[in-house]
Amino acid sequence: MESMPRWSVAFADIADWNWTAGTHYYRNLFTALSSLDSARRPRIALITWPWSRQSDDGYRSAVDEVLAAPEEDSPSFWRRQAVRLRKLAHIYRAPATTRPHLASLLHAREVRAMFTCRDEYGPNFGVPLLGWLPDFQHIHLPEMFTQEEIRQRDQLYARTSRNATRVIVSSEDARMDLEGFAPGATEKARVLHFVAQIPEKVYATDPAQISLRYHLPERFIYLPNQFWRHKNHGVVIEALGLMKSKRPDIMIVCTGNTHDNRNPPYFGQLLSRIATLNLRDNLILLGWVPHADIFELMRQSLAVLQPSLFEGWSTTVEEAKSLGKHALLSDIAVHREQDPSSVTFFNPRDPQALAECLVRVYDEREPGPDNELEDAARRALPERTREFGERFMKIVTEVAG
Repeated sequence: MESMPRWSVAFADIADWNWTAGTHYYRNLFTALSSLDSARRPRIALITWPWSRQSDDGYRSAVDEVLAAPEEDSPSFWRRQAVRLRKLAHIYRAPATTRPHLASLLHAREVRAMFTCRDEYGPNFGVPLLGWLPDFQHIHLPEMFTQEEIRQRDQLYARTSRNATRVIVSSEDARMDLEGFAPGATEKARVLHFVAQIPEKVYATDPAQISLRYHLPERFIYLPNQFWRHKNHGVVIEALGLMKSKRPDIMIVCTGNTHDNRNPPYFGQLLSRIATLNLRDNLILLGWVPHADIFELMRQSLAVLQPSLFEGWSTTVEEAKSLGKHALLSDIAVHREQDPSSVTFFNPRDPQALAECLVRVYDEREPGPDNELEDAARRALPERTREFGERFMKIVTEVAG
């Protein structure tokens, strides 16, 4: 019988309908850890809360065990109110750890490190904490947030920077932001580039069938982003408006969550602008689609478009990179750092620059896979995945021994 790994790494459940990037991150990381040989591969423990989604979020099948956080560590309404009143009276003293029962459970399960993103554990949790800060968007684009949201983010990031044993960021660009935000956390910062996974079954399908399924034209550029303000769909609409009379054949297909919880009217504003510019025949908005369909849409497209004003480490770019698809990217530092093998950059605040790029893509590229790029990406993915897992375990070993 094969011996089991000696210890586990725990991950706080982060599934959220409004933040699909978290789900993709865990799916990619768990696949990378599963690719390691048994001597390096930990057991993966997923920590769930009373409010965790119960359905399979795309990564639960990859975990070795699911541990429910003790109810004692989920404060009741009245306990939270008592803490609030004591804070107002200036007699509140924060406990050494806010989740002692969870820490005891993790010790009993031989968990040697815990990966967190949004939760509170205090400075003396008892288990080494790997605190992930996905990005510093609120610093670069404060206009996208309310003052209260900025305050809450600043506080959360400061606590993470102070209390985590290691602070994980997804790019060198984010590491430099952390140095400016929390200079005292510089030495414990670690950059972990994630690698997007492509299921093998994707290559067994004819991507042209996706056009039939969604009633799409054969030729289109694909934009798979949630409809959030910083994703910058507006520059795409304006670029199409500039080209409407000269190149009415240019078509962009969009998928993604249409609700921006920080700016609920935003999607309606985009629709209004599309109508004003008479672009209904140039933009197809499919909304949310199954993740498997995203890969088929990428393969069939002329190119994958990512116009975002800010990213921590773009899932869209990583998926195009792992799939071997030409990418049309906003010229921001993190996209340069991601460095896809086939890419065209444009100024994300210049609709004319994007319009010219769209014309070149339509004139120079064909729909469907680029066999040379796709084959190269497919061959490289297993090694890239293993290296991703190894980099993560190197960080774990630093704190867990």
